[in-house]
Amino acid sequence: MFAGAVFVLIGLSGALLAYREDIDEQLNASIMRIEKPQKNSVYRPIDEIIAAAVALMPPDGKLERLTMPRGPESAAALTYIVETDDLDTYAYEIFVDPYNAKVKGQRLFLHGDDPLSQPLVASLMTFHWTLLLGVNNAYIVGALGIALFFSLMLGLYLWWPHNGNWLLGLKVKWGASPERVVYDLHKSIGAYCAAILLITLFTGVAMIFKPATRSVVNLFSPVRADPDFGKSTPGAGRQPIGAGEAAAVANKVFPDGRLHWILFPNSPTAVYVVGKQSDWEPNQTKTYRNVGVDQYTGQVLGVQDRSRFTGSETFLEWLFPIHSGEAFGGLGRPIALLIGLSPLFLFLTGVTRWLQKRRALSRPTLF
Repeated sequence: MFAGAVFVLIGLSGALLAYREDIDEQLNASIMRIEKPQKNSVYRPIDEIIAAAVALMPPDGKLERLTMPRGPESAAALTYIVETDDLDTYAYEIFVDPYNAKVKGQRLFLHGDDPLSQPLVASLMTFHWTLLLGVNNAYIVGALGIALFFSLMLGLYLWWPHNGNWLLGLKVKWGASPERVVYDLHKSIGAYCAAILLITLFTGVAMIFKPATRSVVNLFSPVRADPDFGKSTPGAGRQPIGAGEAAAVANKVFPDGRLHWILFPNSPTAVYVVGKQSDWEPNQTKTYRNVGVDQYTGQVLGVQDRSRFTGSETFLEWLFPIHSGEAFGGLGRPIALLIGLSPLFLFLTGVTRWLQKRRALSRPTLF
């Protein structure tokens, strides 16, 4: 029952996270949303968008990432880090209208390791996979997921009709006693949601125990190490190129798709990492088509191309999109919402049925 109650909270947070971008933008519309652009409007140059954000940054701020808008009415987001003298770290986001390169506003994204310093949606994401206990304790959620996976399998075994007429297990006898209605609701909800719930649990556990998952799938086809995008070569008199030029270099490697993000060099030998996202990628949160660009010469130093993934690497790429519902387009989000709500209904009907049986056992027996 305790594991079930925790699973209810994880499920409810997952239900909300199915619409995480929409919720985040609605809660912060004044800085994250822009006016609907006129027809044929185009983005300002990337360097101009970045310059608008840099003008708002403190002198000791370090640019981390530019994430391009996810839709026509969304702002571009630039993340920067500020480190204080006492080794405290603050991460901020600045939002810029990409059509006129004007800053909409900024917000604190994370203070140190405090998950509650994050915006609501980011805190929900952290709760969903760590229960706010820290990344090193995410295995607790993974262990609960494994236990509930087998609990669902046991529930399916108990649900399966002995006479083979499984359609009876999908019906609710609304005119029967309250005990029978609760019992029918519990087993029918479980049966309808079991397949997707099992997949959701499996993908979630696989992501939490990612090193183990990589080791297992590596038995079937190779899983290469995370991509090495190389090192820039500083030299006397060499000045860094702009992010716009780095994006132009990446466009030659991946001519199709849209610019998803640019990761900025954080040291003299670091590189630009430019990500181009194709329309057919299952993961809309990140991209696996990335180009490492020397920050001085513009030379391509490394490429990650999802079209060259092995079977196991493709499996790992699909874990999050399947878990979040992104892989199924517009239909995936409402499905993820309903699946996130299903543990609540299963828990309520299960506990209600348990209490009914306890009351029945406590009644005096007449002989």
